[in-house]
Amino acid sequence: MTAIEQVQRTKRDLGLVAGVTAALWGAGVTFGALVVAMLLSLLVPFSPGFRAAVLPVALLAGVGALFFVLWRRRFVWSVPRVALWVEERVPELRYALMTAIDSRYAEQLGERLAPIVAKANPGAFVRRAAWRSLLPAGFVLLLTGATFVVMPATWREAAVGVGAVAAPAEAEMPSRLEVLRGSVTPPAYAIRSGHEVMEFDDPASIAGLVGSQVDLHGLGIPDGIEILLGETPLEATQDGSQGWMSGFTMPDSAVALELRDRQYRRLVVIAPRTDEAPSVELLLPMRDTTVRVVRGDIALQARMSDDIGLGGAFFESIVTMGQEEGHITFRRDTLERRGFSGARNGEFAMTIPLADFRLGEGDMLSLRAVAFDNNTMSGPSYTTSETRVLRVATSSEYDSLAIEGAPPPNDTLFLTLRFIIQLTEEIHADRDRLDRDLFVDSAQTIGLQLRRVIRTVEQMQVEWTMEGVFDANPLLAEAHEALWEGARALYIAETGEALPPLWAALALLEEFALAERYYFRGQPPELLVNLGRVRLQGTDTGYAEPRVRRPVSGELREEMLEHYTRSVQFLETAPDSAVNALMLMQVDALREYPDLASFLGEAINAIRDGEDASAPLANVRRYLEGETIVRRTLTSWSAMWLKR
Repeated sequence: MTAIEQVQRTKRDLGLVAGVTAALWGAGVTFGALVVAMLLSLLVPFSPGFRAAVLPVALLAGVGALFFVLWRRRFVWSVPRVALWVEERVPELRYALMTAIDSRYAEQLGERLAPIVAKANPGAFVRRAAWRSLLPAGFVLLLTGATFVVMPATWREAAVGVGAVAAPAEAEMPSRLEVLRGSVTPPAYAIRSGHEVMEFDDPASIAGLVGSQVDLHGLGIPDGIEILLGETPLEATQDGSQGWMSGFTMPDSAVALELRDRQYRRLVVIAPRTDEAPSVELLLPMRDTTVRVVRGDIALQARMSDDIGLGGAFFESIVTMGQEEGHITFRRDTLERRGFSGARNGEFAMTIPLADFRLGEGDMLSLRAVAFDNNTMSGPSYTTSETRVLRVATSSEYDSLAIEGAPPPNDTLFLTLRFIIQLTEEIHADRDRLDRDLFVDSAQTIGLQLRRVIRTVEQMQVEWTMEGVFDANPLLAEAHEALWEGARALYIAETGEALPPLWAALALLEEFALAERYYFRGQPPELLVNLGRVRLQGTDTGYAEPRVRRPVSGELREEMLEHYTRSVQFLETAPDSAVNALMLMQVDALREYPDLASFLGEAINAIRDGEDASAPLANVRRYLEGETIVRRTLTSWSAMWLKR
């Protein structure tokens, strides 16, 4: 093999490697662009025009990558450059190969250079270059192609629209999801209570009782129709000669029903309604009571209701016997049962003699009403009313001995002070008839008695302050000063000057005694009893008010507000995508915030009917953003020239 033939063979092999590498890179870039478009379509829904442009743009990107690789490998089309490529990898040739293929020197030096050129083996270098080029390109193509294949068909449809593999006949076939009708059949127990089968046509949402049977019907053959109830796939079967049908049982929580037909996609909100437990109110007896003698009859009356239908009701009694710990026993009985045959409202009344309960002293009779519904799917649900208690008093309960307590010890202080004032008034009235020495001695004796009263007041002040822990009582302090003023006047036999402070001290001490609830001898204490509370006449029923669901807050509010804002932005460019996003929001709202779900339902219906949806959309935003708080931050206007 001559040198020129060897170089041309190497050129052909390198050209083949370059072409295959460029093709692999072009295909990999095309699939990569489609994968990126699918991921972006999940974040931002594409409009129909944008979806139609995704595939051409991806193909252009692949073609651009192909030509870019070929341009980078353009040396393979030149024989001298291929020879130089071989020379770079075999330095021992020392440009012998370049000289051998040169037409100017081939005839003269060809035979001499042939042994040197024969030592080179370009095939090994070509194989090594092929591995280095084909492995990365093949890996990229395998990664992007596999990712594109394993992604759900709905993602490809959302990004590319019709799809690259759709047959022309399928593309021309209209959507088999355009016409959608069906019915919701309630459970058997609800039908017996008067609920009827509800039919729907072109629904945005389907509501019904949990456990209801939902039937869907559409036009066209069922082949290729995919139905997902949340994450659960449903099967579409043939319905007659020109339609398809499917069905499912109403779940216990809100979920999205997704229907797919090639590039077409439709969402329906499934809004289940839970069968609520019945409510029951005990009308008689009206309140708890205590009796001394077990005789007569007791009337029982209750009112109950249910959203679907009542199954029945009964009264229940519990007799608690015994008063000592460890010796208390119970007896539970069902008094009477009554059925309501699926009625939504009902009343139940009966009268029973108290003697039938075999009550003794200290026993307690607890009575309540119990109602249940006809729920055969997840029930029945039982509800109990508030409990009324009838207690039998013991024979010794009303025996009592009232002994008036002794008056407070400080009561003698007031008697002593009044006696001192009386003695002072007597000697003051006889001051002109008494001898001077006798008068002075009598006044000083009264002053010594007053000193004992002063010491008692000082002791009361110490007890009041807890030996200096608290502040002194001002009434005792003023009384103490007044007593000392009276005592000083008595020491110098000035009885007239002693009487005013003594009377003032007595008034202050009486005020202090009344303020501290000191009851004087002969004055019975007042019993402070809340009769209304003892007789159970309060307004509190003992039952908590119905809980009010809190508004959306925190991260959930921000997330839902972001979804809402993005959906509204696409109302003009991609209304179908916007409606689908609002439907998914409604599914999430039905689980936690039914008020928000109601606003979203109104907005969705208005958009689908082509009406003005501004009001319901404003209600949705107002609910998500909460109440607007307006704060005045601007000061009142004033002219600068008026300021000084």
